Amino acid sequence: MTEPVLAATPLAGSVDDPLLIVMPSLGGTVADWTDAAELLGAEYWVVGLDLPGHGASAAAVEGFAMGELAAAVVSVATRLGAESFAFAGVSLSGGLAIELALSWTDRLDASTVICSSPKIGDAHGWTERAAAVRADGTAGLLDALRGRWFSDDFLRSSAAVVERVLAGVAATDDESYALCCEALGAWDSRSRLSQLAMPVLALRAELDTGATAEAMAPLTELPLVTEVVLPGLRHQAAIERPDLVAAAILTA
Repeated sequence: MTEPVLAATPLAGSVDDPLLIVMPSLGGTVADWTDAAELLGAEYWVVGLDLPGHGASAAAVEGFAMGELAAAVVSVATRLGAESFAFAGVSLSGGLAIELALSWTDRLDASTVICSSPKIGDAHGWTERAAAVRADGTAGLLDALRGRWFSDDFLRSSAAVVERVLAGVAATDDESYALCCEALGAWDSRSRLSQLAMPVLALRAELDTGATAEAMAPLTELPLVTEVVLPGLRHQAAIERPDLVAAAILTA
């Protein structure tokens, strides 16, 4: 295993402002943060990172662990000249927000976990998804993701946005996606949560069937964690309501 190299895309704000690194879900790209970044740019220099084989990042050539992905985020911050930075991530990248808060407290100013949990799914499920993607490609996931990721209202009102996001999933490198699945299957931070030594903001979407209240509870019940519930939203809260997500981060 090795530390991946992640592509960085400036999204908003000035290089003179504090650095906020944002990352999308598995299958997403930094474009998913565009609207929220515009709002966050009032206070931060917002830079988006793509996961391996997603968006602008090169395809992965070997496996990696979630800890190595977190280290790759820190490497980008170092390349950008930041001694410290804030971080916000969705789903898989929300897991990175937890990993960074546990392992990189000396570099992290603030951490926001969006629609994620300290253990995401189960190893068997991720192994099955990795095998399915290797066999049929990421395009085979689109029908299931459409309803899991977006509320019914958003599916009706913002069909073009939904299709743009799903096109990004279909364009993702299949092997890189599968390796991300395997990294998630092997990751479980629950036994280390007692070591959390910095405040964390946890945003939970009310209708999310993955990052449910129960799944997030080992994190949100900690005294250093502030939970904010986003009403009426599913998994891609930063796309559906960038205003709510940005406001929560800016007021944390």
